Amino acid sequence: MMKGKILKVKHYSYLMATLILFFLISCNQADSGLLQRMAEMENGADGETLLKGDENYNDLKKDIAKFRKILDEKVDAAEKLGTYYKLIGLKYIDYGMYGLALEAFQEALAIYPENPNVLYYAGLSSARLYKTEGSVVKSGQYLDQAVRYYEASLAVNNRFSSPMYGLAVLYVYELNMPELAIPLLEMYNTIQKSSMDGRFLLAAAHYAAGDEDRAVELYNDIIDKSDDRELEEAARNNRNEILRGGSDE
Repeated sequence: MMKGKILKVKHYSYLMATLILFFLISCNQADSGLLQRMAEMENGADGETLLKGDENYNDLKKDIAKFRKILDEKVDAAEKLGTYYKLIGLKYIDYGMYGLALEAFQEALAIYPENPNVLYYAGLSSARLYKTEGSVVKSGQYLDQAVRYYEASLAVNNRFSSPMYGLAVLYVYELNMPELAIPLLEMYNTIQKSSMDGRFLLAAAHYAAGDEDRAVELYNDIIDKSDDRELEEAARNNRNEILRGGSDE
């Protein structure tokens, strides 16, 4: 029985030694890369050639070792702060506080400038503020900002369906550019195959672009495939209005 315990202890000790060795190797590799980049910054030249004969090499190495804990703590603190801003931004949206939400997401973007989700929610907040802003000038600024955030989100992830839909809404209903919404919505509908909202918006985009036949086809498709009576009725009403030439008579 004692022998088994000794074997387990030895195995545990070996495992811990392996993990520690892996950690040290990883840290040394990270320090080496950081050291090279620091040498490049300090000297304004290629770090590969500088590290071999640079007189500041040892000083840089000591500084990195000295500040490693501080650096790690600051990075960790920044990550936590970024998470806080994302969480509070989402909470503000839940309560319709879009101005505060936008500020929170902009703070998060200072930490995570290429996060597609944060960019999307910044765009969503801007779009909501555009609809409620009383000043014509500020309203237009919010609209432009919403477009930029949605586009930036898609630039990072071109298959992110949420900014596709948000941007398409603006193109169809606010910017009078339905032709720009069509390719976005076609992609959106290939990703969100069961979305009736995407099909409705695509039909509206084609209608606004002057392609009434395609809009009717899309409404017929919704009527055939929808299991929701209300959606089916809405599609039928929209289709019939187009067929009547937009007349309510």
